Amino acid sequence: MFRTTFGFVLWQHNMSRIATTNTTSTSQIETAATAAAGINNCGAAAVPLIDIGDGSTIDTDFETSKELVRALQNSGFAIVRSPLLGTDLQSSALQASSDFLANPPKRESATNTDINSNGSPIVEVIQHPTDPKSYAMMDSYQEFDDVSPILGDYVRSLQSIKRLVLKHIAIGLGMENAEFFTSLHDQDNDTLRLIRYHPTHSTTTGNRCKEHSDYGSITLLSTDGNSGLELYHENVWKPVPHVPGALVVNVGSLLSGWTNDSLKATLHRVAGPASSNSGTPNELLVQAVCHARTSIAFFADPNQDVSKVLAKTNNIHSVEEDSFLQGMSSVAEYIAWRSGGSGATRSGVSFTEQESKRIHRNDEDK
Repeated sequence: MFRTTFGFVLWQHNMSRIATTNTTSTSQIETAATAAAGINNCGAAAVPLIDIGDGSTIDTDFETSKELVRALQNSGFAIVRSPLLGTDLQSSALQASSDFLANPPKRESATNTDINSNGSPIVEVIQHPTDPKSYAMMDSYQEFDDVSPILGDYVRSLQSIKRLVLKHIAIGLGMENAEFFTSLHDQDNDTLRLIRYHPTHSTTTGNRCKEHSDYGSITLLSTDGNSGLELYHENVWKPVPHVPGALVVNVGSLLSGWTNDSLKATLHRVAGPASSNSGTPNELLVQAVCHARTSIAFFADPNQDVSKVLAKTNNIHSVEEDSFLQGMSSVAEYIAWRSGGSGATRSGVSFTEQESKRIHRNDEDK
């Protein structure tokens, strides 16, 4: 499946250009995002639970869209629930992922249909180089089915929810074109990451997943309920609640930059008992490291031709470099840098300058 290779149009450039088509322009997004920031309720829960429906009433249910945008402007996180994802399907997908990661296929026992040209299984389980976890990256239905047929059904469900969330975001921002974001993600350029955090049975266990923000448009996350997921909000590490049948949604750095940082790409981690400044009760973290923890991260990235669409929309004939991309010429290059490489072995080790400063400040508070 395609990983984006386009130059990206961002806020700081071309702000005076006017759209020449009926499609919403980046200038209009900025105006909508700035106006919507005024409805941000900082007193609201850091990670509210929002029932986003199945899309049948989205064109009239403006308050739900505004509530989702408020959450993503406030902390960058929300918990969303939709009848498009059943609790049984989510539980089955988590169980299939846990079983696969705990007992990955061995090269010598894999069948011919499970083998790549290099002799490795199509879906390979990777041990993370620094965190006590293993993971598998997938971006095709052949790979989903290779793990379990249930994952194909799960991904189809999440692709529907992805489109619904993106439409809610556009409506919540007050954009004229409610389909703006969904139309730029309709090639389903999505990646699934199955993650298993190994039990350590030790109170000295620090982060089971290091501090990071995500790098795409949005992430939809399912977890098995074991404690530890935290976000960094208002200079405090706060636990993210678990709601069976619901998804944790958070903003990636591309969508954050796209909206001039109105939507927040927030640092988050999976804490252990020895993690610094944790807002999770320590007894819950001690219990958590006695068990394996399984999660499924669904990463949504934009379409291949987004830069061309935005250029046409804004009558732009060249895409200028922006500091948001760290001087890089394409989103593909940016994603490779932000995620520590490419393919199944990327480690997710890189941070933006702003994130590095925040992590450094947090380390000094230990």
